[in-house]
Amino acid sequence: MLTSARSRIVDAVGLERNIAAVSVAMFLLAFGENLWKRFLPKYLQLLGAPVTAIGFFGTCEDFLDGVYQYPGGWIADRYGRRRALLLFVTLATIGYALYFAAPSWPFVFAGLVFAMAWSSMASPTLFAVVGDALPKDRRALGFTVQSILRRVPIAVAPILGGLTIAAYGLQSGIHLGLAVTVVLSALTLGVSAASISR
Repeated sequence: MLTSARSRIVDAVGLERNIAAVSVAMFLLAFGENLWKRFLPKYLQLLGAPVTAIGFFGTCEDFLDGVYQYPGGWIADRYGRRRALLLFVTLATIGYALYFAAPSWPFVFAGLVFAMAWSSMASPTLFAVVGDALPKDRRALGFTVQSILRRVPIAVAPILGGLTIAAYGLQSGIHLGLAVTVVLSALTLGVSAASISR
């Protein structure tokens, strides 16, 4: 009876296995990224970036967000959803490591090229998983669940990141947030490899 009740709940919210896996992946990395993402301009300033470079960083972020969508979708279609997500999480983790190890502000720009692989390249793949797994009349619910799981960390994680920075200082606080994100990236790789069917 418990199993049938659980099955009904899973069916009601559209949590098919692949969708559950990408939802967990989205939640984990969104939580990790939002611990420090809002504070990157201050981090750039700490590393000696001029005001123009800090402004240009935001421009580059928006540009990559648009440009990365097409290759992200092509990779997912060509090599499969699981391989694409594993690639994007790995690339993003390289970006987080570059942010952490950056001795000066240009390294943060280099890290951005990799870190945007998750937030931008992965988006078409995440949507494709919903399209693959659910019939047309259930897809809106699948996208709704994804949207909620993406936005909860956006609301909660910056507060925790700010409290960490207030307690340990800007550089140490951001480094701690980045370290947590790398750990969450490893968990995301495990979930994606084990749970996504193709």
